[in-house]
Amino acid sequence: MAQAMDNAIRSNKNQIYKKLTVIIMITLSVHLYASDHYYRLDNFDANYNKLKDPPLKIDPDKKLHPSSIYKPQRPPRVEKEPDYNRKEIINNQQALNRLNGYPQTNPRVDYFLLGIGGGIALYAHDDKRQISGDLYAKIGYFRYLNLNAIRAYINLGTRLPIDNSNPTTLSFSGNVDFLLNLKIFHIYAGIGYGGEYYTMQKFLSQGININLGLSKQLGYSAIDFGVTIPFYTIYTKNIIIKNNIIFTLGYSYKI
Repeated sequence: MAQAMDNAIRSNKNQIYKKLTVIIMITLSVHLYASDHYYRLDNFDANYNKLKDPPLKIDPDKKLHPSSIYKPQRPPRVEKEPDYNRKEIINNQQALNRLNGYPQTNPRVDYFLLGIGGGIALYAHDDKRQISGDLYAKIGYFRYLNLNAIRAYINLGTRLPIDNSNPTTLSFSGNVDFLLNLKIFHIYAGIGYGGEYYTMQKFLSQGININLGLSKQLGYSAIDFGVTIPFYTIYTKNIIIKNNIIFTLGYSYKI
């Protein structure tokens, strides 16, 4: 029994010696192979610091390429005080079209105005509500005020009875309207002075009138829809004739 245990101990020692011998041989072979290896660093110093090297001496006779690090010195930066003053708008066609809403083909603001129109006039005559057709021509002046506008014009026309006993009249008026821009269309309001001449009665009725409505500007053209409220009444042959309100639809062109 004791002999068997001695043999086992000797066997284990032999295996350990063999393993140590293999490890030593592998270590020696690695060092021998690395001595001629391509990536081996000769005279490597782990304590070397390139930042501590003295600067290289500049050769004044050396010709430098234009892309070298030797660049000309820039002038010192000048500190300027900020200017917060409002700048004037550049007077050019694009700026005027964008800011003032003028037609892009022409930056003008003043125009000669021509137009035609028609509508329905509601009368109080013989205690009844009578209707007359309204036809007129327009001539005047138009001016843009940034996105808004103002116009002054004269209407000349006639009012014809529609299947009733209304008198036939010749109409006229001078008006001034202000147009407020609401992007999609303009809303206008104005005042005028005009009247109607009753041809059969040989009588002229005149007074102030108010203009209200919508105007759609289409370049040089415009379409208006609105109402005119006259404030004048005539009394002839024991009959009171009063024009209560006029609904109008008109077209105008700016020249």
